[in-house]
Amino acid sequence: MASKALTFYARFAPSFTRIGYLARGLPLRSGGRSLAGQSWLVTGATGGIGRALALGAARRGARVIAVGRNAEKLKALADEGSRQKEGGPFETIERDLSLVGDNLSLAEEVGRLDALINNVGNLPPEHRLTSEGFEQSYATSLLGQFALTEALLDQGKLDGAAVVNMASGGMYNAPLDTSLLDLPPDRYNGFLAYAANKRAQLALADHWAARVDAYTMHPGWVATQGVSDALPWMDRWIGPLLRSPAQGADTALWLASKRPKHAEGRIWFDRAARKAHHYDLTRNPRSSVEDVVAKLRADVAKVENQS
Repeated sequence: MASKALTFYARFAPSFTRIGYLARGLPLRSGGRSLAGQSWLVTGATGGIGRALALGAARRGARVIAVGRNAEKLKALADEGSRQKEGGPFETIERDLSLVGDNLSLAEEVGRLDALINNVGNLPPEHRLTSEGFEQSYATSLLGQFALTEALLDQGKLDGAAVVNMASGGMYNAPLDTSLLDLPPDRYNGFLAYAANKRAQLALADHWAARVDAYTMHPGWVATQGVSDALPWMDRWIGPLLRSPAQGADTALWLASKRPKHAEGRIWFDRAARKAHHYDLTRNPRSSVEDVVAKLRADVAKVENQS
């Protein structure tokens, strides 16, 4: 296992760290048009990439609705957003996005959007259940995002909008497989669960593409608190090479601004649609996109039927 992990990180370090970001010349390229007059909703906005996304969109003129579950951090974010010169209006909403119910109520509360950034996610080291009875990583990184996006689509609030799912390079280690979603305690592995959820995010972009400009992107390896908690060795060994949160947010801002043509089965990374498989074990899916959607719909329905 250690040898496999070492091979994985050595293979992708030149591309996924700030080395790749700089080598591709992204700091010298335009990030797209002004976002003035647009409304953006960013989930998981109180730290890391989400914070950079929210502040970056507002800095370019968008009205930003930043969503998180920590009231103190939301206030600090709103204060910083309001201090930006010539920035768009900044709003915050407190929600626990690991809960389907909170995602559905959020969809009811907001108005029409020009961009939805499904950024929230986590990687619990141990199996944990939400109060609704779902494994926490699955609930936060996939099920809640599905509930929110589907509700907004059904309400017509994403007509003409862009949806960007924030995935991870971890997805290269898992095939599309519904049996890896919402893992039980006896089968739980945090890294496998996270990878499977991120792989499924790619399938959702293909599912939504007929109704909205939908993308799933990979931010590279970014210096965030989440990475420090889940992968502390990264800070010790390659910390100086990790991307900044703003560099990790770059492609999401570019996608929602430029709206390139959807590329089925491709992951967006550093402003380009790239292959979604690097290992044979993931090339043959064990489940279809329709299977994933059916499972997610059934799990959302469980919560709706209890309310």
